[in-house]
Amino acid sequence: MEKYLFMKSVLQLISQGQFFKKAVAVILRIMAVVVAIASLVVWIPEWQSVSGASTEWTLGIIIFQLLFVIAIYMVVHTMLIRAGDIAELPEADFTVIPIASIALKLIGEIYACFAAVISVAGGILVWFIRGDAFFLIRRVAPIVPNFGGGEGFLGGILFIASGFFVAFFVLMFFYFLAEAVVVMVDIAKNTKMTRQIAEQYNKK
Repeated sequence: MEKYLFMKSVLQLISQGQFFKKAVAVILRIMAVVVAIASLVVWIPEWQSVSGASTEWTLGIIIFQLLFVIAIYMVVHTMLIRAGDIAELPEADFTVIPIASIALKLIGEIYACFAAVISVAGGILVWFIRGDAFFLIRRVAPIVPNFGGGEGFLGGILFIASGFFVAFFVLMFFYFLAEAVVVMVDIAKNTKMTRQIAEQYNKK
């Protein structure tokens, strides 16, 4: 009868660290492909904006679209690199915590890469097409901040600066969370060792 009851084998598989490492690595790789395809779906229709447009508008859109591709490449490549890092994690007492630490770093890295490049692209677009740029930016990159929404050269500079500012602090925040997770593990290990030493001392 026991050979037909498979849940024991399933739970043993799940409890192994290798399972989570492989699963998360595969999920990240799949997500990277999905992000690339979804970005392509967003990227292609935006070329319609240059139809019948002025020279300045067309040039601004072309630069923005090229930088958008660079931003997506950075995001996708970062996801693939972190997937490899997770898959190659060494065996340890804790399985999920190192994965969570890398995942937290990845969230910050993805946002920082995308926001920094799109901020530059958006700032340049503002210089070329002024206030009309913000509609396009919100449509393809709603997560990129815009403090002020000004036009002209100063508006472009403000857009770039605000994007870099937010990207940096988001990156730092998620790195802080990642390191905090690791510190919690170290505290747990040290507490365990201290308790074991105290128990051995009391036995004497």
